[in-house]
Amino acid sequence: MIKQKEMKNKSGLSPVVTTVLLVILVIVVIGILFLWFRGMVEEGVVKFGKNIQLVCDDVNFEARYSSGEISIVNNGNIPIYRVNIKISTDGSFQTKSIKDLSVGVNWPTNGLNQGGTFTGNIQSDVGAANKIIVFPILIGTSGSGKKTYVCEGQYGKELSI
Repeated sequence: MIKQKEMKNKSGLSPVVTTVLLVILVIVVIGILFLWFRGMVEEGVVKFGKNIQLVCDDVNFEARYSSGEISIVNNGNIPIYRVNIKISTDGSFQTKSIKDLSVGVNWPTNGLNQGGTFTGNIQSDVGAANKIIVFPILIGTSGSGKKTYVCEGQYGKELSI
């Protein structure tokens, strides 16, 4: 009988407070899981009815660098919206869009279509670089409008300086 009296004197959380805390905990866990999954899933970008990552295989272009001049020719039938240029210098590198370089104002507004060519002087942007890698940028459509996609990795053209 003494134990029952001791238990009556101890107070715990009321069932209402416990239920509210449990509901809040579940909502927080669901919110964390939602944000985690949302960060893992990319929005699909499509070009010519295919995933834009697969279209990178069909891009065919040439890039040359000589005496400060870069020339890019689109030999394929996939339009190249822009290009990124990775400039490597003594163990470090920086990547710039063609629009960020001094010749960027001359880049065609709609990109390089089939057979399109571009030539510009990037000597001041390159400086004392060891090598340059040119990566094509494509533009496709997604649920939220037009989006760009950089074809990196094996799709780049390495240029000797």
